[in-house]
Amino acid sequence: MQRFALTRREALASFGTAFGATLAIGAFARAASQSEPPAKPIDVDATPYPAFMEEPQLSGTVRCVGSSAVGLVLNAARAGFRDSQPNIALEVISSGSGTGAKALASGESDLAPMSRPMKKAEIDEIEAARKCKLEFIDIAIDAIAVCVQKQNPMTRITLKDLDRVFGRERRRGGAPAVTWGDVGVQDPQWAARTITLFGMGADSGSNGLVQEIVLQGGPFRTSVNSEPVSSSVIQAVATDPNAIGYCSAYFRASRVRQLEIEMVDGSGFALPTDELVRSGKYPLARSLRLYFVRDPARQSAATMKFLEFLVSQDGQEIIGDLGQKTLSPAQAHEMTKRVK
Repeated sequence: MQRFALTRREALASFGTAFGATLAIGAFARAASQSEPPAKPIDVDATPYPAFMEEPQLSGTVRCVGSSAVGLVLNAARAGFRDSQPNIALEVISSGSGTGAKALASGESDLAPMSRPMKKAEIDEIEAARKCKLEFIDIAIDAIAVCVQKQNPMTRITLKDLDRVFGRERRRGGAPAVTWGDVGVQDPQWAARTITLFGMGADSGSNGLVQEIVLQGGPFRTSVNSEPVSSSVIQAVATDPNAIGYCSAYFRASRVRQLEIEMVDGSGFALPTDELVRSGKYPLARSLRLYFVRDPARQSAATMKFLEFLVSQDGQEIIGDLGQKTLSPAQAHEMTKRVK
């Protein structure tokens, strides 16, 4: 299937250019490809994903505003979608999940990429403003990783200690953890060092998931350095040996280690592997989704076509090649039904 091979190369090239403003991403992606095995491609015969039916006569622009993690996937899919639908343009603004809801309510976007479920207040605002029902599809599964520099002897951390590190109220109990010795590091060269904290912006899905699962709804400490996107968190941790940070598990660097995190049931520790994320055992997993307004009077055929592409065999192959966790075939068919 020669066309799919070309699509993958174009998709990865599109990914690099879309995030060119962050200079370190290219190096991180190369380091990841050297240290991690490539994602297993979808076997067309073994996994019957929905087939994408091209309609090259369709034209228009699909505007997307929201999550940077979902924006990464959309930009990667751009080339493959353009190959099938040359007259449909894609605009992606990655400014955080919270901005997606506002843009959809105002009509400034056709799709709201979100790495967290929309809040009821956001849904109510959109449906009141647009006078139509809000719907969504999931396009992939992502996980949040907690990272340190590889010089750091830390390899795993409990949810309680994470709350002690990042949480202002420490709802899981215990005293504040401000040095590496406070979270069990015994190496005398590290124990007295002050922990530097890096995280995502308040409107990001990553921030919301860590706050919900780790901090049990409590506030973050004011000393957390807020970064705009996951790649900048990885860059900050890579250059600061005293740092700990959280971001999308997709992003890696040769100088950064992902920590094993305590499972919610306390039965052990887990890295964000495909198996543990899909099973629900890894505690910081999330769906990457796209919200849209179902407006029968002026529904954009271009927008619906793009959604259909993302959950098709073509789109899921691109997502898998990125290293993201794809939907199951059954999930992909269910999402396709929501688009129709």
